[in-house]
Amino acid sequence: MINYAYTIRDKFSENQLVMQQIANNSAEQAMLGDFAKAIDDAVLDSSEAHQNQMMQLLSDPVRTKGFSKLIFDLLTLAA
Repeated sequence: MINYAYTIRDKFSENQLVMQQIANNSAEQAMLGDFAKAIDDAVLDSSEAHQNQMMQLLSDPVRTKGFSKLIFDLLTLAA
């Protein structure tokens, strides 16, 4: 869930209007602005991106093999 929160944060930070609202207002005030819609948009956008990545992996064995190697390397670095 934390990784997903970072994904949404990164997507959310692309919204310059809401980032300005956050920078120039208290948390309560900023959340009354466009914040809720921006969260919804970030969640939907991340879903589309993940769907696209999933389809690329499932349709291309070479890409799947490279991705599998990347995951393996990440796991062995963490161990």
